[in-house]
Amino acid sequence: MKGVDLEGIRVISCDVFDTLLRRNATAEPGRVRHVAERAAAMLLRERGLLVSKEALWRARRNVQHLAYRALDMADPTGEVTFDALVQGMALSLGLGPAEAQVLARAEIEVERTQLAPNTSLLTWLNRRACEGIRIIAVSDTWHTAATIRGLLDDLAEGHPIAKVYTSADLGATKRTAAIFPKVVDAEDVPAGAFLHIGDDAQADERMARSAGLRPHRIFAPRLVILERRLDAARARLARKMPER
Repeated sequence: MKGVDLEGIRVISCDVFDTLLRRNATAEPGRVRHVAERAAAMLLRERGLLVSKEALWRARRNVQHLAYRALDMADPTGEVTFDALVQGMALSLGLGPAEAQVLARAEIEVERTQLAPNTSLLTWLNRRACEGIRIIAVSDTWHTAATIRGLLDDLAEGHPIAKVYTSADLGATKRTAAIFPKVVDAEDVPAGAFLHIGDDAQADERMARSAGLRPHRIFAPRLVILERRLDAARARLARKMPER
C-alpha cells in the first residue's frame, strides 16, 4: 500500500471479496457448480433427499437471473438478498424452509474453502487502526453484515474491521453509488474523510469518487486473473459439449 495519501482520513472503508478476502482461481460458474455439488450431498445426508447437482445448478442460475432482472425493473439501486435467493431456489425445486437452510449453509461452506485473507492489506489496515483510523467494510453482496462478519472472523482472525455494511442490509449498492451516502451518514464522518479501498473500477473507484470519497484501487494477482479466465472458458466449453 505504497503511495496512499492518508492526510485528513478518519475512516478507511474496504470492499470485502477480492479485497479483504481474496477468492481463489475458481471462476463464478465453477463456484456455483461447487455449491450445487455440496448442496446435493448435504440434502441427501441431512434430509434424505436426492436432488441432482444439475437441478440445483439450474435452479440457482434461473432464480438469480430472474431476481436481478426484477430488481433492475423495480429498484435499480437495490440488492437481491441471499434469503430471497435460497428461498426462491427451494420453491422452484419443491423444497421447504428446512431445505432452504441447507442450501444456504452449502453456499457459506464453499465460500470458506475458496476465500483467503489478504494478509498484506490486513497488516497495513491493522497499523492504520493502531494510529486511530477507523476501519470498516462496505460490500456489494446479497449476504448480511452478520454473515460477512462471520467469514472475516473465521478466515482473517485479528482483523481490524470495526463495522460491516452490506448492500443487502442497506438496500443500496456501490455500483450505483447509493450505498456510500448511507455509510457516510451512519459513520457521521464527512465523505471527504473516507478512503475507500477495493478492486472494482466502477463500484470501488468511479462510484466512490462520485460520492465524495477518496478511492484507492487494488488488483488481484495477474496469475489468479488468468487462471479464472481459463476456468470460465472451461465452464463455457463444458456447457456446449453434448452429454453422454
